[in-house]
Amino acid sequence: MMRAIVPGISSVAVAIGIGLGPGPSTIAQRPSANIVITTLSSRSDMVSGGDALVEIRTKDGRHANDIVVTLNGRTISDVFRLGGERGALVALVEGLRVGVNTVEARAGSDRSQLRITNYPITGPIVSGPHLTPFICRTEEAGLGPPTDANCSAPTRIEFFYKSTDAPAAPPAAGRGGPAAGVFKPLESLAARPPDLARTTTTDGRTVPYVVRVESGTINRAIYRIAVLDDPSSPSNTESWRPGPGWNRRLIYTFGGGCGASYTQGNAPMPVALNDLALSRGFAHIISTQNVLARHCNDHLSGEALMMIKERFIERYGVPLWTMGFGASGGAIQQLLIAQNFPGLLDGLLPSLAFPDSISVRPGVTDCRLLLRVFSSGPDVWTPDKQTAVEGYTPGTCAAWDRTYVDNIVADHAPGCGLAPELVYHPARNPRGARCTVWDTNVASYSRDPATGFARRTLDNVGVQYGLLALNRGAITPAEFIDLNVRIGGFDNDGHMRAARSTADPEALRLAYATGRANAMRDVAALPIIHVRPYLDRAADIHTRDRDFTIRARLQAAAGRVDNQAIWVFPALADQTPGAQLAGGYRVPNELAIETLRQWLDRVLADRSASPAIDKVRRARPAAAADACWNRDLRRIDEPATLDGSGACNTLYPPHRTPRLVAGASIADDVLKCQLKPIDPKEYAVAFTPAQMSELRRAFPDGVCDYSKPGVGQQRPAGTYLTLPLN
Repeated sequence: MMRAIVPGISSVAVAIGIGLGPGPSTIAQRPSANIVITTLSSRSDMVSGGDALVEIRTKDGRHANDIVVTLNGRTISDVFRLGGERGALVALVEGLRVGVNTVEARAGSDRSQLRITNYPITGPIVSGPHLTPFICRTEEAGLGPPTDANCSAPTRIEFFYKSTDAPAAPPAAGRGGPAAGVFKPLESLAARPPDLARTTTTDGRTVPYVVRVESGTINRAIYRIAVLDDPSSPSNTESWRPGPGWNRRLIYTFGGGCGASYTQGNAPMPVALNDLALSRGFAHIISTQNVLARHCNDHLSGEALMMIKERFIERYGVPLWTMGFGASGGAIQQLLIAQNFPGLLDGLLPSLAFPDSISVRPGVTDCRLLLRVFSSGPDVWTPDKQTAVEGYTPGTCAAWDRTYVDNIVADHAPGCGLAPELVYHPARNPRGARCTVWDTNVASYSRDPATGFARRTLDNVGVQYGLLALNRGAITPAEFIDLNVRIGGFDNDGHMRAARSTADPEALRLAYATGRANAMRDVAALPIIHVRPYLDRAADIHTRDRDFTIRARLQAAAGRVDNQAIWVFPALADQTPGAQLAGGYRVPNELAIETLRQWLDRVLADRSASPAIDKVRRARPAAAADACWNRDLRRIDEPATLDGSGACNTLYPPHRTPRLVAGASIADDVLKCQLKPIDPKEYAVAFTPAQMSELRRAFPDGVCDYSKPGVGQQRPAGTYLTLPLN
């Protein structure tokens, strides 16, 4: 079955965007010299849900009536309509069977075929087998009971409006999002409430502030799509298309955290009703599979984005560009999707960023080991010495230990979100669900055939804890040796032991090959604005050094970092009362959205044949430069550096992690180090012969050589990888 594209979508559906989702696809096409068939909604080999937005164009502009189109041998020409540039034909092709389908277009002697591979809307496509067991949450999301084992539920349309009686209060600095009570349900589509607000979009249109929210399930994710709309138009008919309030641009919000749960999660409506996005006319999307606190599975997150964006394009139209938005784990997803699923995102707005989760994990789990050593010798390990070894500000290691280290513990039932009887226990339930981030990512890391458990990457063999503190005189040689003798590691269930942790070599190889460790490949071709409220001195886990780690990897990957701006703001508690950003912006994220919008629109306007990375550099607005803001929210422009002595580092000094203090480079991309013999000349202090003997016993195989790549370190094997990877 085919459905024609109505006039209301024709100019949108074939708009030339920056990314056009994963990119118009001609995979497996047998082209003639004249006819080109593409899928606009997704890659043609990764279509889902039985439909695809298809474009057919001729290089010589042959009239549409001359082209005959078939699907799997059945003629479907009459449902295609002229839709946009170059006399292209466009239609939403429905009725695709699961597996391979063939669309053929012919005119005279010209003939082209495009193979379209369709997958069920429940997935998976590339993320590997679904995680089990799995707890559905569709009822909590207001979608009713699940209709199948994949937590599916019927699609629902609701309307909300911004009330003039409930003005938005400024969100927490750097966090963004709407204030509670701003939006109200629109009870009747026939009457406009007296307190209905109006908003002016980036296109200059002033429209009633009414939001249409579509909620449903795709790939076991609960998603919500919000867009400004005219409620008088039919919202559930095949002819519905977005009203004039949509500015043809899309913001996709990614949720934070890093969890190992076996639950579907919820997508709270207030998160979908993001005033910063909707008030400007952006469409806005959230989904439960794009909240890293669920499964800490960025590959699944990329797949969910791909499938949900496909739905959006088919129903709403091709966005001119898509902006990623989100903090912490939401930043991780943006950066990894940019590398592993190029084309899905056109610009990134990561706040409180980390480069990924897998390379951050060693410096996180180190905290539990260090705290154990420190607690056994409180008279020796003074607060100053602890801080010198940890690198963080006081209390940060303890915060990491409280919040995320349990994600490596296999029998940590609270982290799984499952009934205790379903959770792994080495004696009582050895086949239960293991509550670790490796097990929720087993498709990436594979299973150890000896145990059946997911392979693990955790390793601290050869790591010289406190090396920088030793060389700076903050701890003594005896303390350095004692620390490294007693540090220990974790067993395969995530419990501390006397021996150090040893990574599975295959897990290391796969971590790099599947792109779980972010090498920032091709990420330099996207505009990025980092927004960071400075939380280091508050013992918050989101420390400023991470932005420099990301910058170092960008530099290594592309030899340039002119696509990245680093912004640092005072935390809300540190701001001068009554201080306001210049230009009337309410919060830093509002300024960042507007600056990135300008940047992306300038890239869009560049129709040259230059490489994308050069277009991004040329299009960069002056405001998209490194900067910090003081307590009065006055901007200070200066290059961001880890060790510089400028005004920004004076206001907001960067810190380090335990691995950086142990000698790792700021890129911090080594999961397991190569080893070298101990060389006394490499220390800034002198060891006695007895101490040197003790040090060699502590490191019988040698110490980390961070001048060399990590064990198993390699470039990612490709993009849009299908897991498990052989």
